[in-house]
Amino acid sequence: MIESITINELQEAQKHTNFVILLPTLPSTYSIDNISLRKESSKVRSSIRFEIKNEKGIIRIKQFFYDWAIPVITADTNLINQGKSFNIDGIVGFIGIDYKGNQAACFARWFTNIELSVLEGVYEEEEILLILNMLEPVDESYIESLGKQSFSTSSFTSRFKKPKWDKEDEVTRVSWFENDITFLKELMIEIPISLPHRYDDYFLDSIGYQDHHTGTELHLLYRSQLNYTDGLWLWIAPQNLSDPLPTRTGNKIGKRQSWNIKKISCDFLGVPIKDIFLCRQNTSYRGWAIHWERDKYIYHLYIRPSTVFKLRQIKDFLTLLHS
Repeated sequence: MIESITINELQEAQKHTNFVILLPTLPSTYSIDNISLRKESSKVRSSIRFEIKNEKGIIRIKQFFYDWAIPVITADTNLINQGKSFNIDGIVGFIGIDYKGNQAACFARWFTNIELSVLEGVYEEEEILLILNMLEPVDESYIESLGKQSFSTSSFTSRFKKPKWDKEDEVTRVSWFENDITFLKELMIEIPISLPHRYDDYFLDSIGYQDHHTGTELHLLYRSQLNYTDGLWLWIAPQNLSDPLPTRTGNKIGKRQSWNIKKISCDFLGVPIKDIFLCRQNTSYRGWAIHWERDKYIYHLYIRPSTVFKLRQIKDFLTLLHS
């Protein structure tokens, strides 16, 4: 159920969401109106929407916890094609066109996914980024109690195991646990890799695990301790449960997102792997996806678009896995 609320009720509304609610502090020429809240229940994901108005037009902002797919893959959830990347406080977002043909942008802080859409009028890119830059928590205490909590603790999917759509997906298919490295080592008997508890500025946040008749499925989320938004996500699954490996290589592959894809030779890791597909997002601040197959498993490593993550770090991380 969606409820209309006022600005003064936002702090109370924070108690009914699983993400940090953000509100911009704007010049007097702007107003905030039409605030609506969907409270979380065991059957409903929470979200909040509001409109920002001035003489130029109307901008709508929607916020929610994006967890019904692997969240680090898509830092541009509301765009219909590859947007232009931008950087606010070291966190990457995207600006472009949404599925309704509106000017749009997508950004995130902690696990709060922010979708901006221009409903009326035309805004300069600088104005859109100004609004996103001014977003602040309505209650800063929730940065610790929600924003920095683990995916397994705060995600609707991890707690209730309900898919967004009718079909079960890779995130709801597994059970989620805290970053218990002892427990993780017990899971790694069948899969021949070594998993670090920490890598550079990234720490192991959550573990998703499930045994299937064809093998073990495993998800590992590593989060940045610098901003709790950037992340690495390693998904290991039996072939019958995995997404397929890329079918072609080249530049500017894909419409929803644009990727440069190439195969890397086996000596990239020094282990017997037939093909490694290295995918680099075709943007200024790029995301990465690395796919390979070993024995009966397919491995996917996804890295959220970042201002600092480099190819060398990918090589180092993958080398650690097979050390």
